[in-house]
Amino acid sequence: MTLPTNDSDKTLREALVKCPGGWRIDPPVSSRLWQKSALGRTVENGSIILRSAEALYCHWHRNIALPDARFVEEMLEEDERALCEAVAIETIRAGGEILMICHPDSPHSELRHDKSWGMRWERTEHPASGPPTAQVRWFISTDSLDMDEMREWVLAVEDNGQRAEVVVVDPEYDTTVYLLTRPSLQGTLTPPSQLDEETWNRIKKLFAGGLSSPEGIFIHSQEWPLDNIGVSQSGGVSLDRTETDWLEALLRGEIPTGDAALLDGLLERGLLARPGFKYGCRWRVYDGKMAAVHAPWLVSTENENPRSWNEACLRARLAAGVNKLWTAIAIDGEESIFLSMERILLGR
Repeated sequence: MTLPTNDSDKTLREALVKCPGGWRIDPPVSSRLWQKSALGRTVENGSIILRSAEALYCHWHRNIALPDARFVEEMLEEDERALCEAVAIETIRAGGEILMICHPDSPHSELRHDKSWGMRWERTEHPASGPPTAQVRWFISTDSLDMDEMREWVLAVEDNGQRAEVVVVDPEYDTTVYLLTRPSLQGTLTPPSQLDEETWNRIKKLFAGGLSSPEGIFIHSQEWPLDNIGVSQSGGVSLDRTETDWLEALLRGEIPTGDAALLDGLLERGLLARPGFKYGCRWRVYDGKMAAVHAPWLVSTENENPRSWNEACLRARLAAGVNKLWTAIAIDGEESIFLSMERILLGR
């Protein structure tokens, strides 16, 4: 005996129709998917076009039947990353957030960066009601990471008024979401360029009497005038190799280069940099004197840039575990630029 089925069940079973560019769903199902969840790309007559990954998401969470048993196989034959993309979609939407995959005709496309994969709205918002909260990209954890390209993307997204968010999918299809920012680190210590001539003459005299050490130079004096350079040790102050190179360049009237230039950028912002060996980075950076504050940032130099998202995620996780923010520093012309990466939980 065949059990009766209603028209709604039949509509959901036959909703997906293959078409150029993806999978078409017609009204009334399409209207519900767009008005409630902003799923798909709207076309004529109220229909929507879904990417294969979106169609799979709708099968998982919107009771839309797949057209046949080979759907997933065919999807992966067309795009081997599509299953990871479906997981990324699921991650963004898990808390009720709205995610719209970018396409040239999407709402607010004038804000979209060409590297952005999707735009995200809060759960109480909709593309029809205003601009997105964030622009989103997704990666597999083993994907290579171009820090310069990411800095440019984040800057462009922030200039447009959105957050820059990244979903990383690991080999178990678990995901982590990160907020990427271009912060302006700033401290309260006196920048070296603001020291008077008398102070610099004293520094020059003390430096000239310094002794070589395995790390740089040791100055046997308790009257060292630079609060943000050197580590107190045995009645004097020890400068590491980067600090020594930085100071030698300035005393010769030269512009520091390499890591010394990166250090100069931190010091001129009133920051204090100390070795980050214990944290797997170049420096731990304070915005005041060590005795008064904790270091908010763990900073890596260009030579230490992560080469994959797997490496970047490990650094961000380590920094979060000690209540700090992992930040990469670089030089753009004469300016120090930063890129920070912080794990976030959407919907909380």
